[in-house]
Amino acid sequence: MYTVKFESDEPFVYSVFGIQYPTGKPSKAQEDRTNEFNSLITGYPSHIDCLMQDGCASISHGTTFVWLAYWKSSQNYQDWWNQKAVSHFWNSLPSDSGIWREILTPSPRRSQYGTSQEHETGMGHLGSRVSLGDKAGYWGCYRDRMADSATDTFASHLNSEPVCLMKAGSRPSCPGRVQITHYPDNLCFVVEGQDHSALSAEEREYWFENFDASVNQWIKDLLASGPDSGILDARLCFEPEKGTFRNSEPRALNYNKKVQLFYFKDLRHMERIGRLNKGHVDLRKRFLESYGPEGAMAGGNICLWVETTVLKADEVECEYIGCAEGTGFMRTMEC
Repeated sequence: MYTVKFESDEPFVYSVFGIQYPTGKPSKAQEDRTNEFNSLITGYPSHIDCLMQDGCASISHGTTFVWLAYWKSSQNYQDWWNQKAVSHFWNSLPSDSGIWREILTPSPRRSQYGTSQEHETGMGHLGSRVSLGDKAGYWGCYRDRMADSATDTFASHLNSEPVCLMKAGSRPSCPGRVQITHYPDNLCFVVEGQDHSALSAEEREYWFENFDASVNQWIKDLLASGPDSGILDARLCFEPEKGTFRNSEPRALNYNKKVQLFYFKDLRHMERIGRLNKGHVDLRKRFLESYGPEGAMAGGNICLWVETTVLKADEVECEYIGCAEGTGFMRTMEC
């Protein structure tokens, strides 16, 4: 198992942009905006995963094109964001464009990254690769990998009430620009990724016999859990260009490379759901045994990665322009 060593404790940036296609396919105007924004952002972050999301709001109707980008510093991101061409594009978007942005600027001291393979994925592009050593394979290892865990409990400041997200309703979208300016401390942003592209025939057969059904059920359980379990938002994404390795439901899990994005009430809720889900507990145990040093699949090619980041209130900035109800952190008077 490997992690990333950041060059400094200066904040880095996740920029998550999306453009919604309510009918499932882009109109000509949506396609043009997608291509234009892609040309504006390409080449500037340290890494971008260009993904499709099933649904325009969580897992509902339509699809969304998502840019999950990693920037080594806030200054790198701001230099790009303040470019004249980028500012003009964003400021001139019509009120029904269905485009959103969620900008997260956390400290590396409240972030962790772990992956099963040595090659770079996600946050691994932000620093040098090092072994996880003994900070792997036990409950609580994600927390222990965060330097600030020695002095910060990362507890939610929401008491017993979850963040109130916009509920799905009869209106197809919310016109105009919606900017969210107030957030609680210690929201937890999680990226989970899986890539089956490099599996040998032997490992593929072993995966289907031992893990595929359990892994997919665990992801389905997470998507179905909702705010009562501490999951405030969940997005099931995939990279179409990587192709598929199975044919089942949900569609997104058929793809070789898929990425799930979650916002949890706090790190404790993320840890709790992993411990309480019996299927996940069993899956985790069997996976560590099979892919461990003495396991049947030791040295296997499956690529898994997980990123966990604790966010302070002033490290989150979100804007939604004509997006479907239920998108991200938009709120309603119904809440």
